[in-house]
Amino acid sequence: MRNILKAIMGVVILFSVTPAQAASCWNIQAIEAAQVRDFETMLMVSALRCRNTGVNFLDEYNDFVRSKRTALTQVNDELRAQFEQTLGAKAALNAYDGYVTSLANSYGAGAVGLACSDMQSLTRAANAASPSKAALVTLAQRAGADPRLPGAKCPLTIAAK
Repeated sequence: MRNILKAIMGVVILFSVTPAQAASCWNIQAIEAAQVRDFETMLMVSALRCRNTGVNFLDEYNDFVRSKRTALTQVNDELRAQFEQTLGAKAALNAYDGYVTSLANSYGAGAVGLACSDMQSLTRAANAASPSKAALVTLAQRAGADPRLPGAKCPLTIAAK
């Protein structure tokens, strides 16, 4: 019985989030924003890298950015807000810039398991999608976007009846 109580208390402590922890962890909105930013960065770097390989989809990538500008701006604003909430206004911009640069660098040699023709197909799918953040999140997740976050994910809150 004593071990069961210890286990229950451990779970309660594990899923209890203090206000300080909540301010520094990545909630689902910020995680989804990071996934979309990762996806968009993967397409950008691939479009630039692949243009000299006979699979040039740079114009299609530029169409994607133009047609999804509102959702992409929303995502970037959410990411900046996450960095500002975590680090404060002064450090947030440099941290955000460093984060975006690290995303781009991670795709410099290509996306693992994806050829330029695959990236072109993903860009075409992105162009065909609705211009909403939700549609871009779905695309990013289907493409396997799993960016390294510079902080912990917030624990899930499970509502009770």
